[in-house]
Amino acid sequence: MQSFLVAWRFLLLISIFAFPQLLGILFYFRLSRAPRWVAAIVGTLAPVVLFIWLAPIFLFAGIREAYANGDRCGMPAMGALLVLFAGTTIQLVLGLFVQAALSARRRHGPRD
Repeated sequence: MQSFLVAWRFLLLISIFAFPQLLGILFYFRLSRAPRWVAAIVGTLAPVVLFIWLAPIFLFAGIREAYANGDRCGMPAMGALLVLFAGTTIQLVLGLFVQAALSARRRHGPRD
């Protein structure tokens, strides 16, 4: 049962990174009528905003469990805050790479 719990938490960790990037790609293609730079900016910043909105749901759940067990130190909150900051930075850099790849693909056309 413990290995199932570890696998589930790993899947949740991957999903909070993958889902916002997929949404950024969707925004990029949905804004195809807008200027290319607008679509790229929205596609880059949307994953960051969505990550900031969704990640605390998963990250701060562990803090609630720790407080329920009687642990009252602030280190879990600081750790979750640092993970939130690092994840936001990763989302921004990854979003830039994804949008650059999409922009290059759109400029040169699909390679069949």
